[in-house]
Amino acid sequence: MILCAKVKRAEAENARRKLASEGMLDNGFVPARGRGYVYFPLVKGVKTIFPTVQKTLGKRSERPKSLREALAGKLSALEMEKLIASFDLVGDIAVVEVPPELRAKEKLIAAALMGAHHNVLVVAKKISGTAGEFRIRPVEVIAGEKRTRTIYREGGCEFELDLNEAYFSPRLGTERGRLCALVKPGENVLVPFAGVGPFAIRFAKAAKGVDVVGIELNPKACRFFRANVERNRCENVRAVEGDVAALMPGKYLGWADRLAMPLPKDARQFLANAIPCLKKGGVLHYYSFGSMEAPFAEAEKDVMEAAKRAGRTAKIVFRRVVRPYSKDTEQVVVDAEIL
Repeated sequence: MILCAKVKRAEAENARRKLASEGMLDNGFVPARGRGYVYFPLVKGVKTIFPTVQKTLGKRSERPKSLREALAGKLSALEMEKLIASFDLVGDIAVVEVPPELRAKEKLIAAALMGAHHNVLVVAKKISGTAGEFRIRPVEVIAGEKRTRTIYREGGCEFELDLNEAYFSPRLGTERGRLCALVKPGENVLVPFAGVGPFAIRFAKAAKGVDVVGIELNPKACRFFRANVERNRCENVRAVEGDVAALMPGKYLGWADRLAMPLPKDARQFLANAIPCLKKGGVLHYYSFGSMEAPFAEAEKDVMEAAKRAGRTAKIVFRRVVRPYSKDTEQVVVDAEIL
């Protein structure tokens, strides 16, 4: 029998946090539920403001610390070599890549991943690369709840999305945070290829008086974008459905203080539309791909040449490797002041 704090179910999460913060919660046992109450195991000798009772609780089994640890002894040495242990976590959905050699073991891999990560409720595998007019990377659920819709949280914001209806990358979270730190009060910020709104909505909350416009071609993604604007209470964001090439620069000529282009593939062809939208001295954040040997060379060349063709001058003010993309390619970002 274990001494437990007896807490009404409606108050359980707040109570758990309080007990944990005060070092009273015994994590060696699993809390129990029954008849509208939750019973939290207490460390021996502590006193708490909550009513206490004696309960029989199960011991908490120690979770494996990684997918590889969870699969130890379940896959052969050769299979472990083929395993891609990294995955994208989008809300409560883990997006994995299963090599052809391990297709027969995909259910085992998915179960092991959920066993190692209690916050994962769905495991979905990539079934092709990013493709199509709307740049969607389709997935197929192989474990957990049968859904591809989730809510992703980042930087104090929430984004609802469906992985099979809109493109989304959690790997740009660090970049979104970096750019938010650069946004100044009162800026006009333009985001082509806005998707479900992660860049635009985070910009809107970055500083006072910011006016943000996000443009997205995919109608399903744009519906999520508009819903996310309401979800995050952003009155200073406009979600515009339409073709970037058709809308820029006509409607936004010389309007933007800052313009972010989170489309690394084929973004080059839209630079001619984007650069005229920037005020003199405005900043362009351009995402592209580069080789391992010279990661920024092509991106910088793209920006300089596009600015020249538009009768403008570009000054590179920042460059960064965002992430490795393949064994010989990296995703990069180049920030340029457009004069």
